[in-house]
Amino acid sequence: MRRLLPVLMFVGLWAGLCAGADMPRLDKDHDEYHLIVDGKPYLIVGAQVHNSSGWPDTMAPLWPALNKLSANTVMIPVYWEQLEPQPDTFDYSVVDGLLAGAREHHLHLALLWFGTWKNGGMTYTPSWVKDDPKTYPRVQTRDGLMVEALSPLGQHSWERDGAALSKLMSHLKEVDGDQHTVILVQVENEAGVLGSDRDYSPEGDRAFAQRVPDVVLRSLGLKTSGTWEQVFSERAPEAFMAYHTAKYFQQVASAGKAAYPLPFYINVWPREQPGLLRPGYSSPSGGAVAYLLPMWKALAPAIDIIGVDNYDTNPAPYFGLADLYSRPDNPLFIPETGGTVAHAKHMFEIFARPSALGISCFGYNGSDLTQTATVKPPYSAVAIDYALVGPAAQMLLQLRDAHHLQAAIEEDGLANVPLLFDRYDAVARFGPVRSGYGGDRGQGNTDLSGRVLIGQIAPDEFLVIGVDANVLFAPKLGHRGMASVVSVEEGSFVDGMWQRKRLLNGDETYFGLELGPEGTTLRVKFTLPQ
Repeated sequence: MRRLLPVLMFVGLWAGLCAGADMPRLDKDHDEYHLIVDGKPYLIVGAQVHNSSGWPDTMAPLWPALNKLSANTVMIPVYWEQLEPQPDTFDYSVVDGLLAGAREHHLHLALLWFGTWKNGGMTYTPSWVKDDPKTYPRVQTRDGLMVEALSPLGQHSWERDGAALSKLMSHLKEVDGDQHTVILVQVENEAGVLGSDRDYSPEGDRAFAQRVPDVVLRSLGLKTSGTWEQVFSERAPEAFMAYHTAKYFQQVASAGKAAYPLPFYINVWPREQPGLLRPGYSSPSGGAVAYLLPMWKALAPAIDIIGVDNYDTNPAPYFGLADLYSRPDNPLFIPETGGTVAHAKHMFEIFARPSALGISCFGYNGSDLTQTATVKPPYSAVAIDYALVGPAAQMLLQLRDAHHLQAAIEEDGLANVPLLFDRYDAVARFGPVRSGYGGDRGQGNTDLSGRVLIGQIAPDEFLVIGVDANVLFAPKLGHRGMASVVSVEEGSFVDGMWQRKRLLNGDETYFGLELGPEGTTLRVKFTLPQ
């Protein structure tokens, strides 16, 4: 752990990060990434609506529900079929309606460009593309059947997709270039093909028989050269499709960025799935799967962020997948995740990870959400997280950059999690705390809902945020004195500034710091007698 410095000493560092143009951008400082929005590092506390909800009339009742969720960023699709219903005829009315709704409700937008790909298919392409497979060729199976997916080898396809994205970005620059409502653009959605492991058309077969390009070999550190089958063996169809898909993305994204260079990201349907691994069937063949990330980075530099959609409820595979997509050349971003209690716990861990840009829960627009004053299950746990973390984001990012932010989450059979700081040790105890041999220990919550974030602000001062937990601090082992509580403030952050609601003491602090089911934020000071 780095030597502790008071948070105020990071003002100079952050001023450097915030220097330059106010346009949203992705910055890298040493080994850590930041998304910069309006000149400040920004943590995405996001929600994505369902696929066919990106229409003003559909969104009208959802904007208040998104405010109730305490999200700061909303991911909403923009559809190629709507934007360009006829070749070279563009309709921006839907996009303008989304901008107006987001501004009215003080939300940022990440627009999802549903162009060539959506979940391994071509469902949102315009009818004039779907009706002309000769000009816009589709992937073919071994048996010569056409799959409902455009081939990444089709030059006319990427030219028209890129031209449409360029028009969208030009319009955004014109109507939002000063306001920065849109802070990110997702290019396509879960790219690749379902229904075949590669394109078996005559053009696909000819390309597959060629030698693997040197850029692929260099990016993956491969020494063997030859055809795709000679180099990649059974993985050859997937690697071949990924190569051509990445090149397609570079063409499309480059056209968009030339018009208005917002940060671009893609989302990945991961290869690491439960059950049999069959590219083209268990996951789209050609996507930015983990073992091919270096190749994607080399071939598609216009894509700033490669994010992984991550729905697992089990912590081990969830964080294992996050590890694969958190790299020196790629910040951690989870564009889609679930809304359950398990996912709410995962969020605390993600927020504490270096270079994590944020996270977004998927599918937040059930009809019940607009009828109640508070958010109900299955998203209620996420709403608690967002209400705690969103207002505290600036402080949390500073603590995280200083390597003084840690998370503890409850797991099955793990109800007491130690956290170690410079002068103090802490333990997050989940569920009822009972005395027994070895001291007082948490017994676990029935729904395994406990989660805690602890940040060390100064040598004897901590920010404690959590749900369904009890936190106990003690001096480092070997210190002869006892830690005395100077103050425990319950409060929240408003416009980035701490506001105390009340002071706690007596029964509220004697048995540890209680963090209730609706979530609690505390600022705690201790003193250590010498």
